[in-house]
Amino acid sequence: MRNSSGQQLLLALALSLVCLLGQAGEGGIVDGHNQHARTGNTFARQVLALHNKLIAQTHATRKTRNGGYANYPDFYREETWYDANGGLISRLLWERDNPQNLHTIEVFIRDAQGRVLRDYLAAYLPDYRNAPTQTQVTLYRYNGELSAFRGFDAYGDPIVERCTGRFQGGQVDFVLDENEIYEARVGRSDAMKRPEYQACFAGLAETAGDYLTPH
Repeated sequence: MRNSSGQQLLLALALSLVCLLGQAGEGGIVDGHNQHARTGNTFARQVLALHNKLIAQTHATRKTRNGGYANYPDFYREETWYDANGGLISRLLWERDNPQNLHTIEVFIRDAQGRVLRDYLAAYLPDYRNAPTQTQVTLYRYNGELSAFRGFDAYGDPIVERCTGRFQGGQVDFVLDENEIYEARVGRSDAMKRPEYQACFAGLAETAGDYLTPH
């Protein structure tokens, strides 16, 4: 199961940064020339606004470090923000050469027990700022020993589902990608009919709905 610090999403982002090539861009968050780009950039701004709101509401502490990638050493300055109980509020990466440029942001919403209820992610490639190359709204559900999450992109499309834990005495650990989700939803797969799937996801929103606006 992906942990509350979002390590799996950041690993996926790091891999995409190595593999994908972009075009050069200028400025902070740049509006693209199509609705898809504008939606992604608006989402990134909203996630940043949510971060600012959360750290203003609590006694937050910040840690910083520098980091980068194979072809972009020392590319970013990372900020991680924590609440009074040590729970991760958010992680932000800023370009070191252009400090006003947001490179990656992820913000976590927790329940009274400190468990992550949902998180929001927006990320740009180092040399492509027309729009985020990754956006994600992730919703979580906990049922006994089971922990599950369902992720959507900023446009509302389901992109990943995962569940881990124990169910009826057995170990559960499965993940569905966007193609497998589609196949199951149109009846070409029985993945969503299995008892362990229902135990993991029953009651969790099937669409991002209002969560497409980070709050």
